[in-house]
Amino acid sequence: MASSSQEDSSSRTRNYGDGPPWIFTGRALYQLHLVKAEVAHRFIPPELKLVQAFGYTLGGLYLAHYDSSPAGIFDEMVVLAGIVWNPPTSCAWASRVLVNSKEARDHGIKEVGLPSQTADFRLQAHIDEDKQRQPWWKIRTQRASENEASKPLNHKTSFDIVQTNGDIRRPLCHVELLNDSTKGPGWSGPSIHMSLPSFSGKTKQQPELLKYSCSLNCRVRAVVPAQVFSLQSSQEGISENTKDKYGDTEVLSILMGKPLVALGFERMVMHVDAPTVVTLKDTQHDHKVATGKLASWPHHPTSSI
Repeated sequence: MASSSQEDSSSRTRNYGDGPPWIFTGRALYQLHLVKAEVAHRFIPPELKLVQAFGYTLGGLYLAHYDSSPAGIFDEMVVLAGIVWNPPTSCAWASRVLVNSKEARDHGIKEVGLPSQTADFRLQAHIDEDKQRQPWWKIRTQRASENEASKPLNHKTSFDIVQTNGDIRRPLCHVELLNDSTKGPGWSGPSIHMSLPSFSGKTKQQPELLKYSCSLNCRVRAVVPAQVFSLQSSQEGISENTKDKYGDTEVLSILMGKPLVALGFERMVMHVDAPTVVTLKDTQHDHKVATGKLASWPHHPTSSI
């Protein structure tokens, strides 16, 4: 009985205002691409060293559907510009974060220093003859039974992502997911624990350099890479020059890069810590306490860069 009570307490959804760690459950796709270093440099602060070889770095996308989170149910796409050096490890840098939740967007901008924007995820599911199967993108893994969660998913799911800002709508991309596993139907992969450290900040709302970490428990498997295509801006009555104005052209070049590996995260539980502020002073690097809400949340020491 005590064990059940502890489990209910640990799985209870926390709001952003409750402080970290913030807990997200659902499933995700993590896909790495080759990205030209000259494109990545347009998004990464000059004081950070880009990890590159032969003119390329590793970028890509993180695509998730959350069944529960501090902002409730929502979808997210993080466009990864590249990998930057953070001794003794490296960290990803997000060039854009797209979510269909205003609450998640506001938290990302104000508290984590992310380039977050709202967007519509217009789902178009191509269902096979088994009418009981749901699209990969919308399965609620926390409520699914063990047998249901491991069903083979071999149909295609596609959706359009249209960025929104008030009455302004900017079509960005069309994404196609082939719902299968490289190991065959029904294989959900081994259960693993991993940590994904990232830099953020250097924005108007968070001018300091920040570092935060996402700790994941999930089942991971290799999947067929998602295919990403550009959406014509004319669909929303906007000229193609608008994409250049807002940096959409560079974002698309990252999303449409050559895929190297794609991993599906099933039955994912992700804990996100509060960001810490990192100060760079030539060869001496210090961490300092952030102001605002960050100052009242517990902080964990991170390594200097």
